[in-house]
Amino acid sequence: MVLVIAVGVGGAYLVDSVAAIRVESRLSADIEASAGLPTSPDVYIAGTPYLAATATGEITRITVNSLDVPVDGLGIVNARTELANIKTTPEQVLSGNLLGSHAELMKRIISLDGVAFGNLLGMTDLDIANPYNIAPSGGVASEAQLTGTPDGFDEPVSVIVDLRLVGPEFRMTVTDVLDAPQGRTKDAVEAFTYTLDTRRLPLAGQASLVQVIGGSLYFEAQRYHVTVQPDVLAPVASSDGTWSDFDQ
Repeated sequence: MVLVIAVGVGGAYLVDSVAAIRVESRLSADIEASAGLPTSPDVYIAGTPYLAATATGEITRITVNSLDVPVDGLGIVNARTELANIKTTPEQVLSGNLLGSHAELMKRIISLDGVAFGNLLGMTDLDIANPYNIAPSGGVASEAQLTGTPDGFDEPVSVIVDLRLVGPEFRMTVTDVLDAPQGRTKDAVEAFTYTLDTRRLPLAGQASLVQVIGGSLYFEAQRYHVTVQPDVLAPVASSDGTWSDFDQ
């Protein structure tokens, strides 16, 4: 009897896993084709068993990770899209076609490493770190330690910068110059002062969070009540793209 139950449970788990993998693969292919990505994004559907959504009418979360995405004016970025509380029909769950379903919340996270952010600042050797050996924090304001060689300098400069979101604008200002050539402090401050309209980024809207994690600068935006489509999941649409909010 125990063996029969174990076999039955194992068989049900296998069927459920195959169904989830099929949906993940289908979404990945749809996103890759829609956005013209260089590689297929990794898609993960949270919630086990997946097929329980036929009864609950909801998938807890879908996460799409896209690496090395080329973005005009930025270079190569990494992007993650998260959808939460996706309302589905049994037919959508069984067919694996989730396009047209509704998600309560969408998050888009874009990360710029030293190469990508350095490209914006005109520095080919930019290093991004958390200052003061403190754990990363984020929100509308954060801090970072930047080290790089600005144009016109012969050696690297190291500064502490304040990272701040003011409306749609990202503002970076120097709060402390840690290391700079003698007599070049003012030039160093100017080199590391920067503003960016976050609506240029491939986010779901203007950024609502900025933080530094693991040597990269992260921007996050949120959007509520969206219809699941490839362009919503794709990491290359800016905030002025076409979105399908079903509550408007």
